[in-house]
Amino acid sequence: MRIGIEGKVLTPAIGGIGRYAVNLVKALISISAREQLDVEFVIFTSPQTDRGVLSELQANPSDRFRRVKSTLLRSSLFLPAGLFLDEIDLFHGLDQAGIPFFFKKGRYVVTLHDAIACFMPHTFPLKYRLVLKTAFSAIRRQADLIIVPSESGKEDAVRYLGVERGRIAVIPEGVERRFQPFGDSGRLEAVRQKYGISPEYILFVGALQPRKNIPTLLQAFALLLAEKPNRDLKLVIAGGGGWKQQEIFNTVRSLGLEGHTCFPGYIDDEDLPDLYRGARLFVYPSLYEGFGLPILEAMGCGVPVITSHTSAMPEVAGEAALLVDPTDANALAEAMASVLDDGALRDDLRRKGMDRVRHFSWEAVARKTVESYQALCG
Repeated sequence: MRIGIEGKVLTPAIGGIGRYAVNLVKALISISAREQLDVEFVIFTSPQTDRGVLSELQANPSDRFRRVKSTLLRSSLFLPAGLFLDEIDLFHGLDQAGIPFFFKKGRYVVTLHDAIACFMPHTFPLKYRLVLKTAFSAIRRQADLIIVPSESGKEDAVRYLGVERGRIAVIPEGVERRFQPFGDSGRLEAVRQKYGISPEYILFVGALQPRKNIPTLLQAFALLLAEKPNRDLKLVIAGGGGWKQQEIFNTVRSLGLEGHTCFPGYIDDEDLPDLYRGARLFVYPSLYEGFGLPILEAMGCGVPVITSHTSAMPEVAGEAALLVDPTDANALAEAMASVLDDGALRDDLRRKGMDRVRHFSWEAVARKTVESYQALCG
């Protein structure tokens, strides 16, 4: 069986979707080689494909259309041609817009990370919404199997995309083993100096975009500082720039938090575990997540976690995090204060978090994905 993989999101530089793509493909190829499965993987490359990642994979790259960056052009014209020319039996699109929009050859699998644009359209630019509208229509018509990372995501796919439950498989994401509580203290200090981060900090990791709810986090942090005026505590908001990010910086100024916040931008992938390890706690008050991988990464590094009680985040966190209403700045501030002040609570959250991540591995994700391929193709 020749399995095609859309490689445009095969890069860790784009956050959770990229991390999913890289780790899944590595694990798929590893399992297939180890168990001598009769499959061959073909990666359809694009300008976004990380060549360093590609060189690590024992897979055939298809570079015919590697210069085509446009999602609309790739999914409408070039991917269909590639599937025909490379004689692909099953094609897996690793994000919502990853399968051909109009052509059908063999079986199509798509990973639907979330359906946020259907019910929170104001959190995305118009151009992106239009692409997703076309992509969601293609998923309804074209996908033989839709992989979602959570039960919450499954319900959203049924409700907002109108697809049948029988076409949906829930396969939670995994955590890389490098996200562990112990590391080199010298490297931790080097990472702090690299990004200009003080020793005492609360951490958020995610793109600077509306649904991540950063203004509410800033409001809660201002309330926390008002209770602890003598504590040298910083809020580190680590992530690449996004749409409407100016609102975040306006909120910083209006709350007088310029000296108490740090925006290091996109964090180099190798530095991320140390950034987590150095945090006093990790706060992730997103309005909606299809999964919420940073929750598990922080837990793996032994950091107490506070997150939202909405969408997939309770599924991911289980009983290993404090869950709050993400729209309530007071509740968020109280949760942060309780973790900072209560050593027993911190230790309990750390222990539960490290136990929790043991249930999530990329090998398990890949194995369930292979099983879904096999069931689909008989």
